[in-house]
Amino acid sequence: MKGIRVLITRAGVVRSRYSALVAGLAVAVAVAVPSASASPATAPASTAAPAATNSVAVSVNATTGLGTVPSNGVGLNTAVYDGYMNDAAAPSLIKAAGINALRYPGGSYSDIYNWQTNVAQGGYDAPNTSFADFMGTAKAAGTHPIITANYGTGTPALAAAWVQNANVTNNYGIQYWEVGNEVYGNGTYGANWEADSHCTDASGKPIPSGSSPSQTYNCGPGVYASNLLNYISAMKAVSPSIHVCAVLTTPGFWPDNVTNATTSPQPWNQTVLKALGSKTDCVIVHYYPAPSNSTAAQMLATTTDIPGIVSTVKSQVSQYAGVNPANVPIVVTETNSTVDSNTQPAALFAADMYMAWLENGVTNVDWWDQHNGSGTPSIVNGAQDYGDFGMFSSGTNGSGVTEPPVDTPFAPYYGVQMLTKLAAPGDQMVGVTSGNTLVRTHAVRRADGSLSVLIDNEDPSNSYTANLTYNGFTPTGGPTVYTLANNGKTITSASQSSTSSVTVAPYTLTVVSIPGSGGNVATAPGAPGQPTVSNLSSSTSGATSGTATLTWPASTPGTYPVANYQVYQIGSGGSSTLVASPTATTLNLSGLTIGTAYSYDVVAVDTHGNPSLPSAPVSFTVPPPSNSSCAVHFAVGSDWPGGFSATITMTNKAATAINGWTLTFTLPTGEAVQSGWNGTWTQSGQNVSVTNAGWNGTIAANGGSVAVGFNGTDTGQYQVPAAFYINGSVCANN
Repeated sequence: MKGIRVLITRAGVVRSRYSALVAGLAVAVAVAVPSASASPATAPASTAAPAATNSVAVSVNATTGLGTVPSNGVGLNTAVYDGYMNDAAAPSLIKAAGINALRYPGGSYSDIYNWQTNVAQGGYDAPNTSFADFMGTAKAAGTHPIITANYGTGTPALAAAWVQNANVTNNYGIQYWEVGNEVYGNGTYGANWEADSHCTDASGKPIPSGSSPSQTYNCGPGVYASNLLNYISAMKAVSPSIHVCAVLTTPGFWPDNVTNATTSPQPWNQTVLKALGSKTDCVIVHYYPAPSNSTAAQMLATTTDIPGIVSTVKSQVSQYAGVNPANVPIVVTETNSTVDSNTQPAALFAADMYMAWLENGVTNVDWWDQHNGSGTPSIVNGAQDYGDFGMFSSGTNGSGVTEPPVDTPFAPYYGVQMLTKLAAPGDQMVGVTSGNTLVRTHAVRRADGSLSVLIDNEDPSNSYTANLTYNGFTPTGGPTVYTLANNGKTITSASQSSTSSVTVAPYTLTVVSIPGSGGNVATAPGAPGQPTVSNLSSSTSGATSGTATLTWPASTPGTYPVANYQVYQIGSGGSSTLVASPTATTLNLSGLTIGTAYSYDVVAVDTHGNPSLPSAPVSFTVPPPSNSSCAVHFAVGSDWPGGFSATITMTNKAATAINGWTLTFTLPTGEAVQSGWNGTWTQSGQNVSVTNAGWNGTIAANGGSVAVGFNGTDTGQYQVPAAFYINGSVCANN
């Protein structure tokens, strides 16, 4: 779901443009917002009973490395229709929050904006929001710009001229350039909110943005990929080292895996990545995880989807583009909580969400938006929420409730600011587990050897005493405890003597910063380089026939030589299991389960037993064998809040017909079959079985096919089953 976008001018004129996905259909709506005049609502006094205190085990594994904190990891969107974009207060506010990246020129406006003229075709540009104005703020705040080049109404030459101006004329050194915003919203899948002049009807006549959707548009993913190759060529000819990023659909979110016969016979990501091939060097996804009618608890729980999303994107890059996903940055250029946007749940979500993406290897995450404008107000746990997707107030009025003065930070700002107490760019993220799903945790080894642990108490009613244990880290002094209270506007700090426990109140963010070390006086080896995976395959001999080869750059010795490497398999919640200790920088894996996702990292150990910090992890999913006698194609035709509809096409590649068939597969956690057709459907746990009907039991030889379908339920994200079996034989993905 795209967030509400409100255009704000200093003259008090407020315009908005947003899109909502309803059963897979996006609708563009204009909203008029009254001028600011009413006073802010007064929050009622809390009458809640005193919170109970429970215990929770928090275990830090400093040998489990989750990568280093990127220099541009924490980002924020800006928009050319925002008259407050470059306020004098902006740089200091942005810097104080630890925001180190700014995206420009703003969502769907990117596809109608001409940077040379500072004109958005059919839209509104606020004064003082040109590229030069934006760069003044970006430089003053010490941030890395993320630029979206105009794909919708622009040209490769216009984009290349922008690169020339930024990186040659002005030496800005901007590294990340995405081509287009949500290009898949151009009518390809029946929803049309994104401008795209490449779309034509059957006669070749251009189709304007916002016209009636049609699946006969000639502007599917193949057209985007073909034009994107021209953008890449033109932009890299000016500045070869830049990343030119491709727009992908987010796995599990519309229109992931949606197809249509005329313009997108294969899913968007598969089509785009296959066309780009070796030119793939950066990909973009957006993340609006919870429908607006979700509860705060449902929204806060969505961050558990992030590892699966990243793993799927990496697998798609490897499978379809044929390149090493470790060399392809993933950038999340739009995200927001969409629920209780200005109050404490959004602060909790922001801190947890940013860290979850970064721990899974994403390069940059950008909150939507700097200023947005009021929506539907509500009272959340005694605090006024304005329904505003901005990180800062724009002073507007919605339904008689006036926001605080312009540039007043909302709750997500303080959630992001808490991350400055947890980590700095270059610090090492490490594994940590929590014994309660409502108490989310993240941990970081700082450059000075200390350890910081973020404890995110998402329970609105109960306090917890977190009992801390450490593996691979020895505390040497009392910690400093930083706290963002429920609805707090400042971060407080206090010292304590205990390194083994800390009490966290309901709906609070806490960072425990503990001095200590992970080794003795000797200098430990340097962390090995990030592993890569090769020879990833499986066979028809069985479900555990998967094989892969891990290879990693050697560690730099410390005081003593490197004796061996310890390869750890990373489990859920940051746990790790030692699988081998080779002396070489390679390891062959076997017995891997088809369709299962795996993550590994590597630690170097010297001749005196001193371990290095762990490498960045590598993640992959074992694919079904390509030479199977059957193939299965899974396509989602439509989706809606809490459900989706899918078609499964089985193809017989053998020389003999299949007479009588049973299709089996495992649905991802959170999904279930609601009703099915063209067969007899049963489900036990997550395992699904479909037996042929009386009239479709034969699948002809040499390419014959039979299709079945079902309506399914989900908990906010649908994912494709990883492996399918016909009569017990594993099938290739088609």
